[in-house]
Amino acid sequence: MKDIRVLFLAPNWRVSLLRSFKKPTAIKIFIVGADSDSNSAALSVVDKSYVIPEFSEPNCVEKIQAICDKENIYAILPMTNKAIEFMDKNRAGFDEGDLLLYLAEHTLIETCNDKRRLAEFFTQNNFASPDLIDPKKPFPGFSLIAKDSCGEGGKNCFKIEDQVELDFYSKKLPNHIFQQFVQGREFSIDWFSDKKGLPIVIVPRERLVVRAGEVMVSRIEQIPDIIESAKRLGKRLQLRGPANFQGFLQESGEFLFTDVNLRFGSGVLHTIRAGANIPEMILQELAGKPIETKSYSIMDGSTMTRFHEAIFDF
Repeated sequence: MKDIRVLFLAPNWRVSLLRSFKKPTAIKIFIVGADSDSNSAALSVVDKSYVIPEFSEPNCVEKIQAICDKENIYAILPMTNKAIEFMDKNRAGFDEGDLLLYLAEHTLIETCNDKRRLAEFFTQNNFASPDLIDPKKPFPGFSLIAKDSCGEGGKNCFKIEDQVELDFYSKKLPNHIFQQFVQGREFSIDWFSDKKGLPIVIVPRERLVVRAGEVMVSRIEQIPDIIESAKRLGKRLQLRGPANFQGFLQESGEFLFTDVNLRFGSGVLHTIRAGANIPEMILQELAGKPIETKSYSIMDGSTMTRFHEAIFDF
């Protein structure tokens, strides 16, 4: 059988994740990376790399199409929210032949990539989440959190402690949303479902140390209530492929959802190394084989500590 040829779009720093796709397996993969950053670390570990224009450039679509044709790409995996939005906007240009797009439906992308819409979705579908606050109307009290409605990686978030700060941020940041600030144990939940939407991987990881929105230390804790809530959410969203949920477990035992990322989470390597080999599952699916789950078991209680590593090009 020929190698499965996959294009990772905007992989940038996801070196460890890409390497996990290259682990020994019965199905071989040829990894192509395409990024607008010529210094992207991930482009140093792929089988073939391309520097592409910014997503905002009109010739970007043509460039990616040419890569797919030249490299006989089987599937495209967008690695960031911006890459997902770009592929969603231009999906008609790739919706041909046997090319598989790991891409959610348009309305789902609009909902999950807009924190205001997502908060409203949680409320309308009875999923517990922090209350959405209208600064012009009465609310229970401080503290609040201000978030960029289309932000990613925890950027441009501000904690608000009083009315003076609320007045300032509501005027300065009109596109931000305001929510009740909640405390508790912060979790990411790694998700993978097959092309039919059958949930295969649901693994909660407590985010013990976070730096600039990226988890640096995590611990897997298979809490049944969180898993069941995540399963219900994933089914309601009709997810396909990899995704990641985030939220907070409060002392009361209630889990509050805050985010849905339609891509791999930053700490998914922990889940992969702990027993849920999502890369191999994706390759099995691309090869038209049933996904092997018999030996799938998670090392509950395991921890991961991440560190920076240098790649040199002399």
